[in-house]
Amino acid sequence: MRSELAALLCVLLWAGAAGAQEELDEILGGFEDDPGFEAKEEDPHDDAARWWDLSGSYELSGTLNLRSHRSAAEGDSGRRTGYRGLQRLRNRLNLQLDLEPWADWKLRAEGWGFWDAAYLLKGRSDYTREVRNAYEFDAELGEAWLQGTLPGDVDLKLGRQVVIWGRSETLRVLDVINPLDNREPGRVDLEDLRRPTGMLRLDAFLAEWTLTGLVIPEIRFDANPVRGSDFFPSAVELRERQPSGFRDLELAAALTGTFSGWDISFHAARFWSDTPRLARSGVGLVHDRLWMVGAGGNLTAGSWLFKAELAWLSGLGFFATRDEKARGDALLGVEYYGWNETTVVVEILNRHLFDHERAMSRSPDFAAEDRQEIAFRVTRNLWNDTLHLTLLGVLLGWNAEDGSILRVDLAYDIRDALSAGVGLLLYQTGELPPLDRWGRNDRLFFNLKWSF
Repeated sequence: MRSELAALLCVLLWAGAAGAQEELDEILGGFEDDPGFEAKEEDPHDDAARWWDLSGSYELSGTLNLRSHRSAAEGDSGRRTGYRGLQRLRNRLNLQLDLEPWADWKLRAEGWGFWDAAYLLKGRSDYTREVRNAYEFDAELGEAWLQGTLPGDVDLKLGRQVVIWGRSETLRVLDVINPLDNREPGRVDLEDLRRPTGMLRLDAFLAEWTLTGLVIPEIRFDANPVRGSDFFPSAVELRERQPSGFRDLELAAALTGTFSGWDISFHAARFWSDTPRLARSGVGLVHDRLWMVGAGGNLTAGSWLFKAELAWLSGLGFFATRDEKARGDALLGVEYYGWNETTVVVEILNRHLFDHERAMSRSPDFAAEDRQEIAFRVTRNLWNDTLHLTLLGVLLGWNAEDGSILRVDLAYDIRDALSAGVGLLLYQTGELPPLDRWGRNDRLFFNLKWSF
């Protein structure tokens, strides 16, 4: 796998060196976590276009398993589910309504729903009830918020929303506010995985600085693979105890400064861990209540963008010990834009667990004292920006000893509102969960998307 990653990367780097790109313009313009509404050219005589806009998309996406394998759990038919051939044939509809009913106030409501025909074609009884509930039918209210300006140069935003704190496109250090949809790991990018959460957000502006405060009463967690999925390692799914009630709300704050060629931010949060762990009693799964303080920054130099994130977390619990632990996360990354229509990104993250105990390295914690995550991404646009190639690799451990994921995407814009794509997703087995069980989950995927 590592030789395949290196070969593909070299080919794309060679292709990207064909020409020189002009100087990178206004890189820091993309650092805002919430771009809000984009300005649109409107007919001044069209009163309706001034205050509302309805948009959406329909997407047909499919997955083909490249190697035959079975789930750990039995389906309703009494047999372990066979994962081979067609696995996904999903029809998904997205709708978004934007309103500007008053000056300086905006409202957004979006939602989506999907139906996967593959389960009907292959036999629904071969799957567990949990798999059918999670992967065959689903619908959700996405972002739904009201945003406006208050006296004193303060913005208010209330409702379900996404807050992006991290600089990384793939790895998470500071980006702890929104949970993720991990039901099919590795298939899509981080920006498409975040689950909106209900919160109150206040932004106060003073020159180059922005002070942000968050109060989050809606507690949501990662959507993970369920019993019967080929990404779920066990035949038994433990009951998960989730916090609820107003006293369990999450709080967060950030101070961000944006300057010419660089930015810096400081963060603090009191939140629940998105990923559950086995309770010390051995019965059920629990979520830890964590503290996080950290900082991040970006620096541009010509065609280079350098990024860094640091975070300290406390309150981490483990099955093997009654003592709560602290962890330090440090990320360094670099992006290069100097080749024509090509971007190269490399990010390295180390997570260090303080006061590590040997017993924590064994099941069910599998907690190493130091754990590395390495991500690289190459994107290239071809044919007058109509063909888009992406290569993404994620390695767990310096030598990928804990596994790796490789994804290759090729997307083509058939016309302005219609695109099609194909891709390949490969998993390399590792020594530790979760990739110790995913070695046969390689898949080919495709999609067709119409936007309106």
